[in-house]
Amino acid sequence: MDSIIKPIFAGFLMGLANVIPGVSGGTIAVITGVFERLIDIINKITKISLKKKDFIFILILGIGQIIGLLSGSKVLSWAFNNYSFYTYSFFFGLILFSLFNLKKDIMKFKILEFAIGAAIVIIPYILSHSNGSISVTKPTNINYFYLFVSGALAGASMILPGLSGSLVLMLFGFYERAIDTVSKITNIKSGNFNSSDLLFLVILGFGVLFGIGIIAKALKVWFEKARESILNFILGLVAGSLYPITPSFHGRGSTLWMLTWIAIGSLSVLLIEKVNKNQ
Repeated sequence: MDSIIKPIFAGFLMGLANVIPGVSGGTIAVITGVFERLIDIINKITKISLKKKDFIFILILGIGQIIGLLSGSKVLSWAFNNYSFYTYSFFFGLILFSLFNLKKDIMKFKILEFAIGAAIVIIPYILSHSNGSISVTKPTNINYFYLFVSGALAGASMILPGLSGSLVLMLFGFYERAIDTVSKITNIKSGNFNSSDLLFLVILGFGVLFGIGIIAKALKVWFEKARESILNFILGLVAGSLYPITPSFHGRGSTLWMLTWIAIGSLSVLLIEKVNKNQ
């Protein structure tokens, strides 16, 4: 039972995170303790050398992500429309307190790798929100090669902790269409989901899978060659991810309730840690 709870719980949180611009599914994978195994399994898939236990793990993780993605596209849309300040407060607390656990795995702190990791997350967010630096538009006529490339970059971002696949899709103008299309899946009987929606999801999905495969290979090599270096880099990515989800960037609200939701996020880290220890 424990072997089922951890991956489905991690997958569910990753699915939720990938719906939110600025929150990284890779960060959640690190927090829940499945990141390195996920990278290893993705590389086994690309080499067609997957074992039964790896297949079961990735299947359960995938089911969790689908549940999180489908429920998140509805629940989080409501949460962001009504309580974005407190929603980001929760994720801020989740990531902030996870840094303490991540630091325990690092024997030697390396400022260069940490700084590069943090900069990779913070700089694109600053550019995307600066006046006129990057134009975020919704394409009226879809270029499917452009969609595939956008999906590949989003897929790579979904794996890298701290980077947001949703933010990448937003920069390329496909975020709203992706969320709307995913939401339609839960209501196919209404007739709103059509062949163009299916084609959109298939091409975007193949792009995402391609990006995930490429970045997983690079990370696997880095883990094998310089483990301390990549752990510091990942710590920087996760620390940098606190910047784009700073609650004050996403509205205003009660300081007391903000602290309450940060505390709930931190308690979630303790719950995740307990789940990990039971494995």
